[in-house]
Amino acid sequence: MGKVKNKNKLEEDEKDTQCGLGPFQGKWLQGYANKKSYLLTYSFLGLFQAMFFSYSIATLTTLEKQFKLKSQTTGILLSGNEVSQILLSLVLTYFGGHGHRPRLAALGVVFSGVASIIVVVPHFVYGQFATATNVTRSFDVCSTSTDSVMPTMNPEDSCDETAPIGPMIYIFMSQFVSGIGTTLFSILGITYLDDNVKRKQTPMLIGLMSSLRLIGPVFGYGLAAICMRLYVNLSETTTLKPRDPSWIGAWWLGFMIIGIIQISTAWLLACYPRRLPKKSTTAVGFMTIAAQKSTQQPNKPKERTFKEFPAALRRLLTNKILILNNCAGVFFVFALSGYITFLPKYMETQFQQSSSMSGLVNGLTGILFMCTGLLMAGYLISKFKFHAWKLQVWDVIVGIIWIIILVVFAFLGCDSKPIHGLENAENGSNAMLGIPTTSCNEECNCQANRFAPACSEDGQVNFFSACHAGCTSMNSTGDRTIFSDCSCIKEWINTTQISNSTLDSGAWYNGKAIGGYCPSNCFQMFLIYISVMGIIKFLSSFGRVSNILITFRCVPQEDKSFAIGLGYLLTSLFAFIPAPIVYGAVIDQACILWRTDSCGVRGNCWIYDQEKMRLYLHLLTAGVIVIGVIFDFFTCFAVRNLDLYAEDPVEAGDNGMVASANNKELQPMLTSRPLPPTNSINEEGFIRTLEA
Repeated sequence: MGKVKNKNKLEEDEKDTQCGLGPFQGKWLQGYANKKSYLLTYSFLGLFQAMFFSYSIATLTTLEKQFKLKSQTTGILLSGNEVSQILLSLVLTYFGGHGHRPRLAALGVVFSGVASIIVVVPHFVYGQFATATNVTRSFDVCSTSTDSVMPTMNPEDSCDETAPIGPMIYIFMSQFVSGIGTTLFSILGITYLDDNVKRKQTPMLIGLMSSLRLIGPVFGYGLAAICMRLYVNLSETTTLKPRDPSWIGAWWLGFMIIGIIQISTAWLLACYPRRLPKKSTTAVGFMTIAAQKSTQQPNKPKERTFKEFPAALRRLLTNKILILNNCAGVFFVFALSGYITFLPKYMETQFQQSSSMSGLVNGLTGILFMCTGLLMAGYLISKFKFHAWKLQVWDVIVGIIWIIILVVFAFLGCDSKPIHGLENAENGSNAMLGIPTTSCNEECNCQANRFAPACSEDGQVNFFSACHAGCTSMNSTGDRTIFSDCSCIKEWINTTQISNSTLDSGAWYNGKAIGGYCPSNCFQMFLIYISVMGIIKFLSSFGRVSNILITFRCVPQEDKSFAIGLGYLLTSLFAFIPAPIVYGAVIDQACILWRTDSCGVRGNCWIYDQEKMRLYLHLLTAGVIVIGVIFDFFTCFAVRNLDLYAEDPVEAGDNGMVASANNKELQPMLTSRPLPPTNSINEEGFIRTLEA
């Protein structure tokens, strides 16, 4: 009877370490059941997870235009991701942590793929976008002709307050489903890796995995750039150009590509076993002992029930280290989430760089510094095994450096050229609603919400657009656009220079303007800003690795996934959702020109007061980080006795036996050794040692 149980147990253990899925099984697959193969597979699928989010951000405004959605509405719809994590992260990680984690993580990939498909449905269900053609005159120039009066609103603006409910439901459901997929994939996937490697290797693998997944946003933005150059209705032709305000790109195409790839490749992760097999030499040397021990205690963790949920949650909420670490993380994520949300707008306003330039430079430098930092952090922590309190002290030091830099940049700006008509504009609640007209452009019928800055030829004054500069003709050569016959530029030169010099009659002709902001001395400051922030990201990468490591080690192994799920809930509830709202309310106080639609309803801010925006953004971020640093400081004391690298005591004690197992002279002794008392052996640790 005992032999039958031993045989069944060994067969069950062998099944738990076998690669394959359904009929797709075989010994040839077993060669892929190792940590290196898993790391590559997990990182590859994680790349598409990251692509989904970056692609969503890059195509957000296009979605708004096609379905007539307001920015405030889309912000609420995109919160579906956090809503699902708040509602389900604890339950999914509580039960999922004791299930077949690779298959559950693969299920998360499928959920993410389905989310990508769901968001595409409105494009086909509610009809494709009506083909548009060019208007009889350019949106960029002045025209006084009564036959071609320029509309005062964007083509997509409408007084109809009722937005279509169907697309909104699909977009929200897409984000909700994506949140489920992210929770399963991110939490269960990384804890599976930690449980199947030596603890001293975990930091390096976390750093490597995180750096590989950071490449995803680059591909996401690249895919968006390609798709947005295609017209939304691929089968139709249009005279519109991608730079036209009425242009709608093929936003849905990228979602289809990402979703199909995710659904078709999720099986790669599902093929991995419940647990990775250890070295076979050990298993051979201890086969008899393994067979004997397998009859005494089950190798699988105990199945969890809802009845034990409150007790498990209580264990986490009363864990001082976990709570302090999560509180620090919440405030850091709050600061970063709000800061990164408004960083592109800040770079456009402060340094007068185009959105494409600021996004490209900031994205590339940020990814470069963070990838390098994560790899180096993982390597150094694994090699030198820094104590937990030393890692926390490093986080405190980096946080203080970051605060100092933010305060310095709050008062360090660069000179910029004024915008015609806004020289004396107030900010906040007294800001202008729509760009005012002046005597030189009041007959131009300019589009009020067509913000395309142009600069006077002498490089001294910016205009809201060439139309607002009174320009009546345009000539494009490559990337350079020159506007001519600009009445406002002539007027501006006349009013500011006539008292200082004698102008001949030729100076009274209308001047010229060049598309884009006027040249300034901000580019050098822009590069300095990007470089300094990149260095901070590099230094703070140690904190990302160490915080995950501390979360893994400060809780019992059975609560590991549950602990990370709690962290997801806290950051979603207290950081990701409120941060953009709080930052938006504060930054809006620096606005000097609001966009308004044809109904007079205030929209987003067009132009900010540079000095006030710089102060508000950096000081608010610095203040939030101060709170995070305080929690990190207290965490330093809480983790004094926390060992991040010690293996299971039984495993460590048996490592000497494993080494001796390779000595053939000891094999008879080892296989005939009597069993120790059951109550003095950690069964799970002993069996893992046999498979190490």
